[in-house]
Amino acid sequence: MKNTLILIYVLMLSFLMQSFLGNLYGQDQNERLAVSFNKAVQMIKSGKYKESLPYLDDAINTNPDFIMALVERGKVYLQLKNNDKALVDFSKVLQLNNGQAEAFYGRGYISFVKDNYDDAFKDFTQSISLGYTEYIIYYYKGLIEMIKDDYTSANLDFSTAIDKKFDFAYAYHDRAKAKTKLGDSKGAIADYKKAIEYMPSLTIAYYNLGNLKRDAQDYQGAIDSYLKGLKLDSLNYIAYNTLGQIYYLSGDKVSAVQQYKKAISLHPDYIAALNNMAVVFASNKDFKPALENLNKIISINSEYGPAFANRGYIRELQGDIQGACTDWKTAEKLGVAEVKNYVLECN
Repeated sequence: MKNTLILIYVLMLSFLMQSFLGNLYGQDQNERLAVSFNKAVQMIKSGKYKESLPYLDDAINTNPDFIMALVERGKVYLQLKNNDKALVDFSKVLQLNNGQAEAFYGRGYISFVKDNYDDAFKDFTQSISLGYTEYIIYYYKGLIEMIKDDYTSANLDFSTAIDKKFDFAYAYHDRAKAKTKLGDSKGAIADYKKAIEYMPSLTIAYYNLGNLKRDAQDYQGAIDSYLKGLKLDSLNYIAYNTLGQIYYLSGDKVSAVQQYKKAISLHPDYIAALNNMAVVFASNKDFKPALENLNKIISINSEYGPAFANRGYIRELQGDIQGACTDWKTAEKLGVAEVKNYVLECN
């Protein structure tokens, strides 16, 4: 899950600034820098990011090489989603001091949101080596490793993030994804449950938990997970379709059709639900509505091969062998490999 979580830390307390700045810049600059920076820090601590900018600007105008103010302003720009200005500040910091850990983190974050994952990973790694070891940087490293299919490393980095912040729901969720890829379904289920415990509004966790339970043939558990997710996400037509499939696998065709109808009511041209509902109708030998759904699919997308394949099966059952063969040949041309043997019989 690529989430734009931003971590801001205020590194200095106001009462420390006066003597520190006096040593660095001399008494004349000391007072102005201290007043401006301290006001900015207090506003940042209160979440007043925009209001802090004039004071940070004043401090930096007073001394353009004031690294602490540049770092804080860069982080404020991140909070205000002005990544270009943030990058200018972090880049200047690294020109002045290439050992500034937070500037590497900030620059890495900007690369991350721009999908420049190699650059982001390098900056995150450098930031950690310089001592910036907050939970969030391990989370972003883990996300990059997931993108690169390095699930073992991702699992370790998500675990480190969780060790540093025990209630970090996103890290539990994404560690569950890594564990799923590593074949640890039991561990993944436990992590999805933790994600839900710490963030009950995280709907995707309910669906992913439901998918794992479905794969384990725990259909009632999967249904329960999806129903909980849909209570929070009632317009998700894709989830209704998946829930319909789970009901179908459990043997409850009536409930399956109900869920497919909900999906279609939200998205009338949703081909997957139309096709799945046609399959249920056909399995009950209710061919008329099955064909209506399949014909609608073909009118929406004449290159959707499964609709031709399924219509062919129904036509065969109705005794229309010629029509069935025509549909199967079309399906084969559209890439449906399962109809190959049927096409051979037509010849």
